[in-house]
Order: sequence, then structure tokens, then C-alpha cells
Amino acid sequence: MPEERGPIDWGALQTVERVFRDRLDGLVTTTEYVPNAIDPVELRLSIGTGFEAGSSRFDVQWWTNHGYKYHYSERDLEFRFGWEIRPKSRYPEKHFHPPEDPSVHRESCITHEEPELVTLAVLTCWWNALEADDPSILNATENPP
Repeated sequence: MPEERGPIDWGALQTVERVFRDRLDGLVTTTEYVPNAIDPVELRLSIGTGFEAGSSRFDVQWWTNHGYKYHYSERDLEFRFGWEIRPKSRYPEKHFHPPEDPSVHRESCITHEEPELVTLAVLTCWWNALEADDPSILNATENPP
């Protein structure tokens, strides 16, 4: 399946980083391209707030042909928004792995496929749930952003 996605999209990761920094206005404490900025596989963004802790992290991957992963983690909470085209799969292409059971694939409320719009949508869903102090509503925003 990785070869179907293509290589990591460096431009998309740069867009994701810019949107996080622009929208979270100082809450992004660190960014790291893993394993390095020359040949990144993942963008890690540390955030200075969270549901259960004073910090959290988004690990983001974006591929050139199709697909993305926004994996959120903090203390005992994690969730993920993703897009994967899997032939003959019973899972939705655009899916959400909820915090109560990250192994579950639910239909995602995010329908976009452009890096800027998907990032805005992920941040909107996360921020709405964070303000409500209710991770159960992470995938409840209708057609974000």
C-alpha cells in the first residue's frame, strides 16, 4: 500500500506546519521533521495545551499520490484522522479513529483533500472538542472547516 500512496509530500508538510503556526498563534511549541528535513517521513508538532495535560502532539504524514494521517496523542488520549485508498477494503477511505477505541475506523467528518483545508478541518474539530472539554465530539463537526 505505501507504494500506491507515493512518497511523502514535502510541500504538503510545509503547508501543514504553516497552518498550525498561523492558527494556533504561539501554541505550537516545537516542530520536527522525522527523521530529518532533507528526507522527512513525518512532521511532529508539539502543542502547548491538551485535554488532559498541558501539552499534546500531532504527528502528520502526507503522501504525493493520495492520503494523509493526523495522529494526536497526549497522556492517555489519542485519535487519528486519515485518508487511505484501499482496494476492496471495508473501511471508509476518509476515516476517524476515535479516542475510546483507536482501532475502530469511522467515517470522517472531513471531506477535503487539500493540505490547507484538511489541516484547518483537523484543527477546527480538535479546537471545538477542546473548548467543550469533550473528546467524544472530535468527529462531530459538520463539513469542517
